[in-house]
Amino acid sequence: MWKFLDEHAEEALMVLLLALMSVLIGAQVFMRYVMDNSLAWSEELARYCFIWATYLGVSYAVKRNAHICVEAAVARLPARLRPWFVILSHFLFIVFAVLVVKEGYALTMKIFSFGQTSSALGLPMGWIYMAPTVGFALVIFRLLQNIYTELRALRQGECS
Repeated sequence: MWKFLDEHAEEALMVLLLALMSVLIGAQVFMRYVMDNSLAWSEELARYCFIWATYLGVSYAVKRNAHICVEAAVARLPARLRPWFVILSHFLFIVFAVLVVKEGYALTMKIFSFGQTSSALGLPMGWIYMAPTVGFALVIFRLLQNIYTELRALRQGECS
């Protein structure tokens, strides 16, 4: 169970959210142009699904090492130094992610304390503002996993 969650959590949630978003947008188009009536809540819920899928996608991209990066400088380094610079870049990304989590949490708690709700669904807006906090907390977890993998590979490479 834990292995499945580790390997597919973000993926499954993103598929679920993007599928729901597609169905909601399709239903909205059908209602608006075929039935000549629109759903007040579908666009808002689709927007919130997109926001959550985006922040989960950041974590998924970190897990798959699929983020855009500039490798020109690292490629010019000696081969023995490259893994250490990759690890350094992960640590710098962790610093950024910690700042996002810290500020995102503060903002989320402030929004919850105001009691602000969404206009069409009446959802507490704190749940929407929580997306960056959760997404970047997952980023930190995935970066720590990447650092562990890099260090383990380095250790195995040095021993053999």
